[in-house]
Formats: sequence, C-alpha cells, structure tokens
Amino acid sequence: MEANKKQEIDDYTRTKVPENKTVPGIKIAAIIVGIGVTLPTFYVGGEVAQAIGLSKSLWVFILVNLVLGILCGITAIIGNRTRLSTYMLLHFSFGKKGTLFVNCLIGITLLGWYAVTVEVFGEALTDSFKHLLGINVPISISIIGGSILMTITAIFGFKIVERFSVLTVPLLIVFLIYVLYSTIESQSLESILNINGNASLSITEAISAIVGLTILTPVLMPDFSRFARTDKDSLISVLALVIGFPIILLAGAIPSLMTGEIDIMKIMISLSLTIPAFIILVFSTWTTNTSNLYSTQLTLSTIFRKQKIATLGIIASAIGTLIAVIGIATHFIDLLSILSVLIPPISAIFIADFFFIKKQKYDLNDFDTLPDFGISAIISWILSCVVAYLANYNYINLTSISFFDSFIVAFIAYLVLKRILK
Repeated sequence: MEANKKQEIDDYTRTKVPENKTVPGIKIAAIIVGIGVTLPTFYVGGEVAQAIGLSKSLWVFILVNLVLGILCGITAIIGNRTRLSTYMLLHFSFGKKGTLFVNCLIGITLLGWYAVTVEVFGEALTDSFKHLLGINVPISISIIGGSILMTITAIFGFKIVERFSVLTVPLLIVFLIYVLYSTIESQSLESILNINGNASLSITEAISAIVGLTILTPVLMPDFSRFARTDKDSLISVLALVIGFPIILLAGAIPSLMTGEIDIMKIMISLSLTIPAFIILVFSTWTTNTSNLYSTQLTLSTIFRKQKIATLGIIASAIGTLIAVIGIATHFIDLLSILSVLIPPISAIFIADFFFIKKQKYDLNDFDTLPDFGISAIISWILSCVVAYLANYNYINLTSISFFDSFIVAFIAYLVLKRILK
C-alpha cells in the first residue's frame, strides 16, 4: 500500500496529466468552493467586518478576490497548457534544489493552516457538545480528537471524503444563503451596511488578512487546472474564487456584526442553527483540513523522499496539533499578514518565467539540464520580501499593500536579473 501511495504521489507531482484524465471546469470550481467553506474563513470574515464595518469589508472582499482571481486565471492557464503540477513548474525558475526550499515554505504554510483549522475545529466541537449534549469537553481534547480523525482520513480514506465533499457543495451554498437570510431579515441591508467597525484593523491590514487567506491559491492553482480540459475550463474554475469566496466571507461577516461574536459556532447557536451548522460546517472543515494535511504530506514527500508517506503525515499532524493546543489562532491575522508578503513572489516569478522568459515552452525533456538553483528567482524572492517588509512598516513607501509590493518587485526583479545574468 505504501508503494502504491508513493507511486501515486510521484505520478501526481512529476508527470503530465493525460487528456483522458481531464475534467470540466465546473467540477474543479466545486472542489475549490468546498475547500473555501471552512471555519477559519468565517472567522476572518467576521474579524475583518468587526474591525472596519460591513460596507468597507464588502469592497475589500470583492476587490481582493477579483485581483487574486485574475492572478489565479493566469496561473491556471499555465497549469492547463503545461499539464504540470506547481512542484514541477517551479523547477524551471527556482532550479532543482531551489524548488525544495520553496516547497518547504509551502509545506510550512500548509501546516500552519492545518494547525489553525484544527484549533478552530476543536473550539466548534466543544461549543457544539456543550449546547447539544450539555457536556463540557476541554478544547485541547477536542483539538486532539479532531486532529486524530483528520490524520486517519488523510492517510487511509482521503479519496472517499474528497468525493463526498464535492457532492455537498450545493448543500453548503444553500446553507450559507439561508444563514445570510436569517441574519438580515430583521433589519434592512442599508442599516447593516452602516454599522461601523471597532478600528482594531486598518484597511491595509484587513486587505493583507484577506490576501493571506487565499494567497496560496494562485501558487497551487496549476495543481487543479492541469486537470481542466481547456483554457476556458481552467478559467471557469477560477470563478469559484471570484464569486464564491466573497459570499463565504460575507456569511461570516454579517452574522458576526449582528451578534457581536466572531466564533461561528456561537453565532449559529444564537441563530438556533446548531445542528445543521454542526453537520455542515464541522464536516466541511474536517474534509478541508484533511486536504490540508494531505497536501502537506505531498509537499514534504518531495523534500524527504526516503520517508514513508504515512510517517510524514503523522509527524506533520503531531506538530500541527501541538501548535493548535498552544493557541495559534490568536495570532491568525498576524500569520495571514506574513503570508501576504512571503507567498506572492513565488507566483510572480513563475508567471514571469513562463510567459516572458521561456515563451510558454516548458519541456520535461529539458528537466535534467536545469540548474540546481535558479539564482535570479531566489534573489528576486528575497529582495521582494525585504522590500514588502520595509514598506509594511513604513520604512519605504510603495503601494502601501504588502501583496502588491512583493508581487510587483519580484516580477520586475526576476525579468531584470534574467537579462543581466543571461
């Protein structure tokens, strides 16, 4: 079984997707929406809305996801035209060993997401047990129990849960719409839009938080779009981000503003929706975090190739669970702000390389001739992160948004360095 799993991952990361394995874009879109319907997404939507008010939040949700949607559209086309995973695409710009560094960064990010999600999941379980059964379960026990469940699923039964999660997407959407309706039926939309925030976050910090929430999607989009039948199908899949994520964020923002509570399960309890929320939100978060752990295994397997996949999954889960028990969710917004600096340069660099340096010609036959380190890519990444960090703390003034700063600097620096170092 371990050998089959290893072969599956080798096939997933190192080979092109054959045409007979491609699927319609709407199916990929459903997977992306299913991944987005998770407790931390509601948490961020609620926290941003309480900080800057609903009116400003609405614009932030729409504009950020529109920009990231455009970026996802570009990387989706790259994945569709090459039929290669993100892991393989990065080799052409970062080099064979340089890609391992990038993959390590992605793996750490995924592990951080796993830890945050399992912590919020544990809190939701504790709230649900207390309200439904009158049982006071310590949050740490709920976190550990939830993590064990997700780990077992990721190692042994992920495919079954993945298929089932795709089937539940329509149910999730209906539930979100009902939550929005139940929340605003007692007040006019105009009055809700006029609710002011508590100013705990600035507009720039709110933008960074929303960017950090979905910033891995452009980088990992080729992993999805390489299964799309055509460029059109790959762009259809991106609509899940542009349309779906603002709705999911609003489903966390509006109830949070109305109730003054950020914890989504407490909000659902106040709306008398405990049982459907428990079934739908907890299950969707379970499947999404199973996907996070599975992706973490996948990423770490490219770095620690001699380790068994199950071993990597168990170690990653143990580390993530320990971080969750410590309480990483209290620093969730800070984590997202850091990601909005570190991750955008990765997509900027392989976009620049594919379209402007390699002229859309990535050939696996050239793989053995690639350098160990893509010096231009590594320098561009470091430079862009430093510039974005300095701009974020007002030492220099660029766009005032760390995502744009790091992306633009990396894109330009890479093209310039490739010309200089040619």
